[in-house]
Amino acid sequence: MNKLKKQNTLYSSFMFLKLDPAFRRLETNEKMAAKQEFENVIAHSQEKLFLRTYQINGLRADCDLLVWRISNDLEHLQDMCAKTFLDGVGKYLNPVYSFIGLYHPKEHAFKKDLDFGFIPKDIFGKFKFMLVHPVIKSQLWYELSDEERDNLINERQTVISSYNDVTEHFFMSYGLDDHELVVTREGKNLEDLLIATKELKTQKNKNFTLTDRPILMCVGKDLSVILDTIS
Repeated sequence: MNKLKKQNTLYSSFMFLKLDPAFRRLETNEKMAAKQEFENVIAHSQEKLFLRTYQINGLRADCDLLVWRISNDLEHLQDMCAKTFLDGVGKYLNPVYSFIGLYHPKEHAFKKDLDFGFIPKDIFGKFKFMLVHPVIKSQLWYELSDEERDNLINERQTVISSYNDVTEHFFMSYGLDDHELVVTREGKNLEDLLIATKELKTQKNKNFTLTDRPILMCVGKDLSVILDTIS
């Protein structure tokens, strides 16, 4: 039973980072060596957990990239996140936002092939464009009956399901972070993602949201491409 419970619990870290301008003032060979060292560390960590990188600079002024990690072991995830800042260009990366949450895949999802032995394939990191934002619900949300909450959630899912290439996931953060949820919304096509997001704004469950800021648009790219762009 404990083994099954652990398998069904996925811990996710969303680490938004900003490059220190001092890195750009290094000699070219120093920057190349630092970037390669950091890329090697990240590549090694990808052997044991889900990891995706996204470019943000050019869209926002406060952060440059997102490193998204998922593991079924919270302590391993914590260790990998802490090591972000130890090597190469990582020494010049400063955390701007850091969200954490847990996710319980539906039982039928485990009938698919699993990445790393614990993540059903093609659930996360499926599309190039992704919106990420934390959520804090109002107390009125928790005063609704289970049926009322389920109806509001189903209305939201109906909107998402009307778009073939848009997916949405909720990561629970109760007791793990200041917020209560982390929402990811991915889209193959940017326009569909933005239209779906606008439509979700009209749903009744928005009346029970206290705050859902910041909203961060992320563009999936290889780490080497991102580092060359920001440095």
